Amino acid sequence: MKTKLIGSIDRITEHTAYFILNDDAHELRFPVDVLPVGADEGMAFTITIQRNLQEEERLRQEIAALRDELAAKQ
Repeated sequence: MKTKLIGSIDRITEHTAYFILNDDAHELRFPVDVLPVGADEGMAFTITIQRNLQEEERLRQEIAALRDELAAKQ
């Protein structure tokens, strides 16, 4: 399932871009380095949110390994 959000860049600081969603009730912050080249204040974007099952599994494995490591130290 995908969710699409539409909003525009309200302002950009040294490290952060602030997006105002079209509902005018929510603000999202993103690191400047993830913006497309040439992105600037006032530009509109569609932001897609999609579940990443591969990353979830990688994180599960990483956490399990850390738990095993901690258990072995006890």
